[in-house]
Amino acid sequence: MTVRIEELTPKASKLEIEGASASQVNALRRTLLADVPKLAIEDVEFHLGPIRDETSGKDYDSSTSMFDEGVALRLGLLPIPTDLSQFRRKSECTCEGAGCVHCQVMYSVDRKGPCTVYAKDVVPLGDASLAILEPDVPIVRLGARQALLAYATAVVGTAREHSKWQVAHGVGMYPRPHVRIARKEGCTEACLKRTAASCPVNILEMAGGKLTVHDEEKCIDCGACEKTCEHGSIRIEPDAEKFFLRFETDGSLSAREALRFALKDLKRRFEALREGIQSIP
Repeated sequence: MTVRIEELTPKASKLEIEGASASQVNALRRTLLADVPKLAIEDVEFHLGPIRDETSGKDYDSSTSMFDEGVALRLGLLPIPTDLSQFRRKSECTCEGAGCVHCQVMYSVDRKGPCTVYAKDVVPLGDASLAILEPDVPIVRLGARQALLAYATAVVGTAREHSKWQVAHGVGMYPRPHVRIARKEGCTEACLKRTAASCPVNILEMAGGKLTVHDEEKCIDCGACEKTCEHGSIRIEPDAEKFFLRFETDGSLSAREALRFALKDLKRRFEALREGIQSIP
């Protein structure tokens, strides 16, 4: 199996995988979707009762325009930068789940209305590098005399437990398409010109009365050319051993880190399966 990186940015990647079956590439796709861990807010403790502003002396009601459950859900979906060499699951931590700097992060929210509470108002208690990655995400609107005072705890999990722990999004795979051109009887030059013009990514062109293809890797397998040529002079065939895999991350992990973890985790599980099979008498 060989892997060629076609695109790699901090939050996105596109790979060309050769010499692998569809099931193998799909195993990597599913691992990226469900098994890459990250930090996400799990528990939120809301202050109940009146809140006094020491500066102005005003009393505020501890309430918002949403149920506390809705606010907690929005807090849980905020992306948190995660260093997997530093953080681990509570079940795997040396503190045995009691909670320490290696398995949880504490945040606080303290805002008084009228205002909009944003992700930047969710402040980490301690390490400032753990600030929410998308600071301008709105969470809830506070009216006059309304306030939000809460403490939140983020822990490590995976998307198998809840989608708030999903690192990779838009994970898709598709076979590399091959454009086959064989001019059939009755197919006129005008038909070929219409076929070339129908391609949305402009990889078909007429040259010397012949239809040719260039930059075949840009083909998106939309089928427009096949539908335009009524004589069947052009066909798109999928490659059974070459696939494209693309995905994005929410920024909690970079695309490189997410892919690296997914490959290691997939290898670990395959090794465990092999050992399990070999141990069968």
